[in-house]
Amino acid sequence: MRIQIQSYPLNDAAETVNEIGSSIRRIMGGTSGIIYNIFCKAAYAQLKASSQPVVTAKQWAEALEASITAISKYGGASAGYRTLLDALIPASAMLQERLNAGDDPCVAFVLSSEAALAGAESTKHMQAQAGRSTYVAGEILASVPDPGAMAAASWYRAAALAVEDKSGASS
Repeated sequence: MRIQIQSYPLNDAAETVNEIGSSIRRIMGGTSGIIYNIFCKAAYAQLKASSQPVVTAKQWAEALEASITAISKYGGASAGYRTLLDALIPASAMLQERLNAGDDPCVAFVLSSEAALAGAESTKHMQAQAGRSTYVAGEILASVPDPGAMAAASWYRAAALAVEDKSGASS
């Protein structure tokens, strides 16, 4: 399979997120592709609702929360189900907490990425209630975190570190 490099409208955050969702829908198969498309479409709708030309950290946090809500609604999972939500929910909570405390947005993003990693790691101790892990024996699951949660924590962490690097902020 040959993947074509996509050109994204980087001057418009909402449209960029929307195009990323479209790329994911085309390229990523299975349930994960659908879930990430839902994630991006919900973020797009939340960001598009703003009439401000520059997206604030609070608006990004609201877009993340809207994405989590959409995934939960359409996927049927919530916190503790051993899914990617177990990484994203703590990340969102930490991001909101740190932004409300007045932290620099880049620092808040990095701290929330640490919460995502901790949330993903915590899935080792959860019984699978949704996703592919429901087909795997519990004794096997107890030794590894949920792959979907780890994947979500990994890309979220990579995004946070890229933003931190670009901004020159440090945590």
